Amino acid sequence: MAIACSTLVAAPLAVAGDEEPGLVQQAVARFEASDFEFQRSISNAPFPPLAFLSVASYSNVEAESSAGRSLEYDVNRISQMAAVPFLLGKRDALIVGEYLSVSEFNVDSDEFGDVRVSSVGLPVGWMRQANPDWQLAALVMPLGHNSDLKNSDWDWQYLGGAFSRYVQDETLWWAFGLYFDVGSGDDTYLPYLGASWSINERWTLSAVMPWPAVIYSPGPDWMLRLGAAPSGASWSLDLEDANVGVNLDSWDFGLTGEYRVAGNFWLGAEAGVGGMRGLRLNDGDVEEPEVDFSSNAYLRFTVKFRPGARI
Repeated sequence: MAIACSTLVAAPLAVAGDEEPGLVQQAVARFEASDFEFQRSISNAPFPPLAFLSVASYSNVEAESSAGRSLEYDVNRISQMAAVPFLLGKRDALIVGEYLSVSEFNVDSDEFGDVRVSSVGLPVGWMRQANPDWQLAALVMPLGHNSDLKNSDWDWQYLGGAFSRYVQDETLWWAFGLYFDVGSGDDTYLPYLGASWSINERWTLSAVMPWPAVIYSPGPDWMLRLGAAPSGASWSLDLEDANVGVNLDSWDFGLTGEYRVAGNFWLGAEAGVGGMRGLRLNDGDVEEPEVDFSSNAYLRFTVKFRPGARI
């Protein structure tokens, strides 16, 4: 899930312009007066977004299990996220956010009809500037999914972890930690290691999992990104009077272009290939985790709000 390290680098909302100081500008001033360090990098790459609106379409996804079950479907998804940091002192900040997503699965199958899946998440995080080189953070996000099928119940999972970021110098920083995903399916606990290397002002090599990428930023208003990112959904279906849980996990690999259109607002477009990596159908005592998937093309458009700080 693409939230594991975003709280490590949360920053105040910075708005460009000569307007009179307001709530956002006052928040920026408070962070600037604190001990938080966000301006150590030489890279032109923009700061991770604190808010976004995304519309994506995946076409001709195919899946076939070892038992012969097959699915072919298109997916249309709209997602929205926003997070707001609150300064608690010179070294501590609370980050509160929300995440909403609606996915339309247009299924070509005799067993499955079209499905709409709604997801809602409530991330809450804490961050501390331990010293000029180290930041500490913890995050938890309850994430619920529900389909529009009759008698469908909410399926909840809990994502989060504890992380730290060490800034070695103005070109290199490291991230360490532990990530967990606990829910109705298999629970996952993983150690975490990541890094970001600013080769020069234009080129950045990011090994911040689960978003590995090469980033090219010729200036402060443009960014090209070539890399991978996870996406997925889960929901419950009622098939032949049995409760059937379907969990899908996928990775997208694509090229993204973003441009700053006004202040801290960016428009982006992404195209690439999504390769499905896992599907499980639970029907009574039957489990079919071994599934072959095809690759499928996808297209995504985004509007993002990125703070003016750099990491």
